[in-house]
Amino acid sequence: MTEPSPEDGFSILEMIVAMTILALVLGIASQSIVLASRSIAIAKAQIEAARAARLMLANYEAAPNGSGERVQSGWRLQARPITVSKAKMAAVVIARTNGAGQPFLTFVPVKEPQ
Repeated sequence: MTEPSPEDGFSILEMIVAMTILALVLGIASQSIVLASRSIAIAKAQIEAARAARLMLANYEAAPNGSGERVQSGWRLQARPITVSKAKMAAVVIARTNGAGQPFLTFVPVKEPQ
């Protein structure tokens, strides 16, 4: 039977270094995955907000009256008529009903009744 050589296998120091490097790499990778998933969630929320704003603005422009307030699926549209020089405009604010996020403000020309 032969005696084991001191060079057989890994030393404890090599194993500690390898495990430390592995832990660092896995920690960085997991943080990257968490950051990416948060970014995806924020992007989805922004897309939903833009879609809701476009839909509500299209519904507002299609409606006959040019002022007031409308609430639709968690969103509120508020319109106030304003006059800029001779142009009749409506200031339209679209925001979440619970107050979360930033409101969207735009100006829309008021259609004259025909």
